[in-house]
Amino acid sequence: MATSSGDSSILEEELTCPVCLDLYRDPHLLPCGHNFCLPCLRRLKTRSAHGQLRCPECRQSHRSSVTWQKNFKLANIADSFRRRGQSEHSSHSRSSLSHTPTEVRCDYCPINEVENDPKAVKTCLKCEVSMCQKHVQPHLELPAFREHPLVEPLNDMRKRKCMEHDEMFRYYCLDERLLLCNACTIEGTHNGHSVKTLKNAMKDLKLHLDIQLHKVNRKIVRAEKNRQEQKEIERQNKAYLDDTDQQLDSFRETSIAHLDAFLASVRECIHTYEVEQGGGVQQNLARIAQDQTHLLEVHSGLERFLKESDPFQFIRDYNSSAKRYRRLLRKPLFFPDEPTVDTEPLYEIMEGKMAEFIAELRQHTSTLISSVCHFEGDGEEEVDEDDEESFEDDYNDSASEVEDEEEEEMRSEEEEEQNHSTGQESADEEYTPEEDEDDEEDD
Repeated sequence: MATSSGDSSILEEELTCPVCLDLYRDPHLLPCGHNFCLPCLRRLKTRSAHGQLRCPECRQSHRSSVTWQKNFKLANIADSFRRRGQSEHSSHSRSSLSHTPTEVRCDYCPINEVENDPKAVKTCLKCEVSMCQKHVQPHLELPAFREHPLVEPLNDMRKRKCMEHDEMFRYYCLDERLLLCNACTIEGTHNGHSVKTLKNAMKDLKLHLDIQLHKVNRKIVRAEKNRQEQKEIERQNKAYLDDTDQQLDSFRETSIAHLDAFLASVRECIHTYEVEQGGGVQQNLARIAQDQTHLLEVHSGLERFLKESDPFQFIRDYNSSAKRYRRLLRKPLFFPDEPTVDTEPLYEIMEGKMAEFIAELRQHTSTLISSVCHFEGDGEEEVDEDDEESFEDDYNDSASEVEDEEEEEMRSEEEEEQNHSTGQESADEEYTPEEDEDDEEDD
């Protein structure tokens, strides 16, 4: 088999984790002195029994609660080797002309044979060799190689070998989920465990995956059905909201029109009442204006008498006008009655207008609520007993079919509904509605 024999190969082997068969990543020490990657130790801890973690190298048991110490020097060496390997890999990929880095060379063909392109097509796990199309023919044709397992070309056979016994992995422990060789099964460390060959383990796991795939497909169909149902509900809700908005807009316009008509009728009633009540006031104002005119006449005449300096002229004017002024002063002033506004007729008229407006508004509101909530009257036709029995039979048949097909899902839905109803009942008990108060007052 074609393997590297330099110091780099030895160093890489020393820096490889025995569990994941990859270079150390964050290596930690067990009390027994062996190093493992921290994620590998955590996986082993999750599979440990009775709080005991068994070392994959020496099989020594340790407490799972023991704190692992990080090996800083080993971590630095592994990181440096990994970076150097990546740089060498990139330079090799640029300089390689005959084959790509993923290709595996044939172990039988000479290294310097470039013309025949000695690229391996199969690897024999029993012979531990990689073969090209020419050298793999005996394994395919001769009966002696019939039991030799052939796999895709492997570049590193160590990934298929047990690090402890240097043998090929041929078994799989289902309890510890570990790959085993013949020596691992003979030593007895897995006594009582469920151990199967790799082929049978793969067959069982694939069967399990087929079951899981079937369940996933069923759930995908159910999820798509639920999505379509919710989409349809969303569409119906949107259509319902749009229709409700249109009805509310129409109701608003109708209500505003009725309110304007009601206010116009009330304003007309008030103006009519004002005209009727304003006639008497105008008459009173006219009589008061007459009294003011007479008094102003007397006031100006008396002032003229007092300003007169000629005795003859004063006596002459006094004899001619004093009698008339005295008569005007003796005339009593007009005192109108106290203003009383009789609003009872106006109140009756406005109350009638209000009753008509409220009746129309209640009618339109009831029509709107019935249209929005799809309310149906109580005068429904009675259902025939035979129809009820046939409906119940159909319902029971469909319910039994659903229970037979999806019993587990129905059980989970019932539990969720019970939890929801319990929370709803508790919320209803805590809720105490307040009584409405009527604050309307008639002016």
